[in-house]
Amino acid sequence: MTEVRDATEGCLAPRWRSRRAESAILEATIALLGEVGFSGLTIEGIAARAGVGKATIYRHWPSKAEVAVEAFKAFIPPLEDPDTGSFADDIRAVLMQIVDGLSNSPLSAILPSLVEAAERDPELERLFKEFGTGRRAVLRGVFTRAASRGELRDGLDTDVAVDVLVGPIFTRRLITRAPVTRKHANAVLDLVLPVLQKA
Repeated sequence: MTEVRDATEGCLAPRWRSRRAESAILEATIALLGEVGFSGLTIEGIAARAGVGKATIYRHWPSKAEVAVEAFKAFIPPLEDPDTGSFADDIRAVLMQIVDGLSNSPLSAILPSLVEAAERDPELERLFKEFGTGRRAVLRGVFTRAASRGELRDGLDTDVAVDVLVGPIFTRRLITRAPVTRKHANAVLDLVLPVLQKA
């Protein structure tokens, strides 16, 4: 196995000889998460679905939580930071990306299973939080730039504001099970933006 040094950790990490095998493992993981959830996911099941040996999986991921989150990340597009110079335009663009990710990717089917499992699996909870923190940072960046331009009302709590904006979207997916749509997200923005922006 060819190895490459991981600059972030200062250690040697195995490099994939076959990208086809890597893709097959991640696709199998996503499919199984949708079918059996995280609790029913096993390395054996992933290996059988992907047509690889268990050793191939363990060589790259030490646990099913690691491979599950890696698959989750591989199939969910990263949030792009629009940076248009307008708070309203930037925040709308980011929220539409979140809506599209929930509507047009495997995220919608597997998110409930991962959220539920993270309550019981500390490793999955940690990995899931790391993923969410990175995406939340994009939203926080929008607020930081807008504040520097004087677009936001004084004393605004950024974390609360982010929760108010994204909360209704995830409430629909995880609790009320109503469709997650751009129309709904735009209605949330139309209601909330006047409260966030400086008059």
